[in-house]
Amino acid sequence: MDLRLTDKVVLITASSRGIGRASAERMADEGATVVSAARSSDREIEQVGAGRIVPVTVDLSVPGAGAELVERVHREHGRLDVLVANTPGPKLSPALDLTWEDWMGAHDAMLRPVVELMTAAGRIMVGQGSGAMVLVSSSWVRQPAPAGVLSAAYRSAQSSFVKSLASEIAPRGVRVNQVLVGATGTERMENILRSKAQANGTDRDIELDRVVADIPLGRWGEAHEIGDLIAFVASDLPGFSTGSSFVIDGGAIRGAH
Repeated sequence: MDLRLTDKVVLITASSRGIGRASAERMADEGATVVSAARSSDREIEQVGAGRIVPVTVDLSVPGAGAELVERVHREHGRLDVLVANTPGPKLSPALDLTWEDWMGAHDAMLRPVVELMTAAGRIMVGQGSGAMVLVSSSWVRQPAPAGVLSAAYRSAQSSFVKSLASEIAPRGVRVNQVLVGATGTERMENILRSKAQANGTDRDIELDRVVADIPLGRWGEAHEIGDLIAFVASDLPGFSTGSSFVIDGGAIRGAH
């Protein structure tokens, strides 16, 4: 399927590996120039398919770094057609065990960067009269999991911001959507399985079986599957969609909405 991303300028954060990396590879393969931002990266500019991936090192937990990154991409590439706002997941812990420092750390790593990135990108895209933004979020927004309160709380705040922003800038030709991701075979998921195994006195495989038992499709997702959906949502093909949530979780969310 041609996603019509040829020659588009795309910025994807937290994209040195996992879902962010898979999204970057798919969009570059479709012909886009993808600026891949991460806290650390030893990669060089890569030719992928008809496009390329340009690595940039940035720590988005630093105040103002998100806006500066967007402005840099716009300055160096002349425009910004797509922003994929991806953030690392916070620590897992029961709510009563969290400190205020834990909450503020998650705020600085998750909420502030998304607001900075999308605000700066939105201003540029409104000026262009076109553009698309995609928030990479979690199915925990709709169905929280034990010890996942930081993720559920801050991703819910992100989602509310996305919904509000989408309604405000839709008349200016800019779309804003989010993708709610379920259990996926990434490095973070492996860390979660190991943490659960340690806490429960089991092993990684037992914890994986427990996760998969709650997924009707009987497996977890692969990063490239999530990347494919993100690329589609970011493209012009679903052009009548804004303020929407696209769920990809193997059917794990039980609610109808």
